[in-house]
Amino acid sequence: MAVRLVVTEAASALTAERARHYELIRQRLERSATAPVRITHYPDVERLDDTAVVLSGSNAPWAAHDPGELARLGEAVLAFSGPVLGICAGMQLQARFAGGGVEPAGAAGRSPENGYLQIDVTDGLDLLRGLAPQAVVFQHHTDEIAELPESFEVLARSSQCPVQAIADRGRGWFGTQFHPEVSAPEHPAGESVLRNFFVLAGVRRPST
Repeated sequence: MAVRLVVTEAASALTAERARHYELIRQRLERSATAPVRITHYPDVERLDDTAVVLSGSNAPWAAHDPGELARLGEAVLAFSGPVLGICAGMQLQARFAGGGVEPAGAAGRSPENGYLQIDVTDGLDLLRGLAPQAVVFQHHTDEIAELPESFEVLARSSQCPVQAIADRGRGWFGTQFHPEVSAPEHPAGESVLRNFFVLAGVRRPST
């Protein structure tokens, strides 16, 4: 039983420092999952045969990514029958792969979000189970989902971003615009989200 972390960073931006950053994320996910987590850069994904998949965020703009490589990743993700968690850019990719759209927050007159900020939880059934109705999570994004495919439901929103968390429960796809891999003792919601996903994925045993 293993989890695959797919790094969605553009090749031009995947410096040694950024690679170390994603390795730290892999280690964080492994602690949350209580299971091995393998890491792969998205151009190297041919097929996904893991128990669960996590699509990472990306520091580079979408224009820096190779469209053909993103399309091949989309084919692999759509062919994967297991649960998928998209984080920030990873959630935006889920929407794109399912036929939705992404645009800069500024296109809708909204500002990018950065730092620990409040979200409003509207559906706490599974991914956001246990979070306060107004939870504080870490944000770092300039783009957002502009068109959400019909199969998805919105689980959380904020004053600056109407799509903060999503679920396509039929596919087993979940996503967050915020970064659950970043948390702090005074802001533990992100860790709860990761644990919830890995329980849903059958990787982590439920807490008793």
